[in-house]
Parts: sequence; structure tokens; C-alpha cells
Amino acid sequence: MVRTVIPFGRPAPNAEIDAEADAFVADRLREEQGKDARAPHGQIGEVWDALGQLDASDFAVDERPAPSRRGLIVGGALAASFALGGVLLWRGQPVIHETALGERRMVDLPDGSRVTLNTATRLAARFDGDRREVVFEAGEALFEVAHRDGAPFDVLSQDGRIRVTGTRFNVYRQAAFTQVDLLEGGVTAGPAKGVGAAVRLRPGQAVRLSTAGQPGPIFVAQAGRIDDWNHGRISFDGASLGEAVAEMNRYSRTPLRVLNPSLNRLPIDGVFEAGDTAAFARAVGRLHGVAARTDGKAWTLS
Repeated sequence: MVRTVIPFGRPAPNAEIDAEADAFVADRLREEQGKDARAPHGQIGEVWDALGQLDASDFAVDERPAPSRRGLIVGGALAASFALGGVLLWRGQPVIHETALGERRMVDLPDGSRVTLNTATRLAARFDGDRREVVFEAGEALFEVAHRDGAPFDVLSQDGRIRVTGTRFNVYRQAAFTQVDLLEGGVTAGPAKGVGAAVRLRPGQAVRLSTAGQPGPIFVAQAGRIDDWNHGRISFDGASLGEAVAEMNRYSRTPLRVLNPSLNRLPIDGVFEAGDTAAFARAVGRLHGVAARTDGKAWTLS
């Protein structure tokens, strides 16, 4: 059903008084008596929920010059509700930060914290009063959190929670787990819903949280790898070709393909520019005598 918006204008001098409009005004006045002038949050939410049902065709303009008094009243009430509701919802809505494949970007957050997003990363940040929360949806990011008394900083990934007050740490979300590497300060990592025990990390330690948020064994943080991606490079020390190919492909739109699965066990050492799959393919070819070919869309190793 198309809802028509009629341009506002003055009614004709001899226009007959709209009894229905008078009743509408009287009802609204009775409702307002004894109430707080501020609109209840639930009513604002209902207005915005209604807006979500509209599309462009719902706002077609009718050229009729004389609107009814009821149309003027309803239109004005909706406009005021939209304005107030928009302000409240804007303050509570998360802000999305994301990077494309091969892109890195640094973002300054409203509380003075800073986050550097690695390739193909997406997170939603919500800051409202003492609430500081980031929902980690994909990828990898390095956080430098500003200390604020009484306002913890939470990172939610899958069903896990990483909580800090002021620290520097890396979060890398993969399909089967989320890895947390602590470089400075302290973090607590565990289930977001408090089901099960959380672990407390010290600088130089790391842990992997399962998709349910359960922490595994604590191990040494990969500070060198984190420093590498922050400077646009990737280093391998005894990695398998299969592992190296998967890491290189995180940064490039010209991916690597290994035709013979037995090649995946070849050892790879060296430092490469993130995203430069051509240089990587040629280096593997020279080192292991592997044929490296490209069709312009991908590199094939065989």
C-alpha cells in the first residue's frame, strides 16, 4: 500500500472545520496531560520499526494543494518523533569498521583507544557512556586500549569475550577459534556468557578460544608475526607450503593454487611482501624446482 505525503499548506479561509481532526487533537492533549514531555523510548522504537517497513514508493508526493487538518497534525507528530528517535538511536547504534582484501587501516576510537585492522577485517564498535564494546566479526586487528577507571573494554568474538582496562593485544578470528596475543598490560579471555572459567594472560602470552569461548592452553604470543603484518610483510620460518599459501592468499586478489597435494609439505622460509603472490610463486619455483604459472587471475604451483 502506497502512503501519500501531501505538501503542507494553509487551508482555504472558508474551509469547513474537520470534526475528526478536532477529536484527534483533543485526544492527543488528554494523553499529554500529566506526562513527561520526553517521548518514551519504547514509542520511539516503534516509530523507527515502522520506518523500516517503508520504501521509496511510500513517499510519493501528491500534488493536491489543500491538506486536511488531520494530515497536518499527523505529519508534524511523525516528523518530531523521527527527529528525536533518530538522535537516540544514533547514539546507541554500533559503528562498523572494515577493510577490503589486502587493505590495512588504523582507526581512532571515541574513547582514545586505537585499533589497526588487518586484511579483510570487520568489527562493530559501540561506545555509550561507560560501555566500551567491540564485536569482532571477521579478520584480525591490533588493539591499543586507553585506560579508563570503571569502564572495561570488551571484545566479543564468536561466543568468547576478551576484557581489558588498558592494554595492547592482537585478536585473530578464524573459523574454528579466536586467537588472543597479549603484548602489553593484561587481559581476561573466556566465555562471553560466563559459562566456564576464563584465563588471565600476562604480556607475551597467548590463548585460543573455541567457538564456544572456552580457552585452550596458554602459549607464547606471536609478537614477530604481529609486527610483520603491521608493516605489510609476511615471514615464514619452517612453515609448510600449504600453510604459507593460505597465509599469502589472505592478502591478495591473485591467489595461489597448489595442484599436487604432496607439494603442500615442502618447507618454506623467508620474508615476503603481503599480497605479492607473484614474488612468492617465483621464489618457491626457484627454491624447490616447482613450476609456477599464471593466467592473470591466479598463480598455479605444480
